[in-house]
Amino acid sequence: MVEKGAKVRILRKESYWYNDVGTVVTVERVASNYPIVVKFVKVNYSGTNVTNFKEEEVMAA
Repeated sequence: MVEKGAKVRILRKESYWYNDVGTVVTVERVASNYPIVVKFVKVNYSGTNVTNFKEEEVMAA
């Protein structure tokens, strides 16, 4: 389980940030489909730099 503030590598292939490293902002403890919120330095095409991921879609960097 990743913790808040940890650096993680993104494993979701269809993500803009695939294979990029981001920082965990929050980890929800309640049952949720995408409990891990990750923030990145660069923004995507819509101008956002924060998104949610499943636990199996991130790996400690």
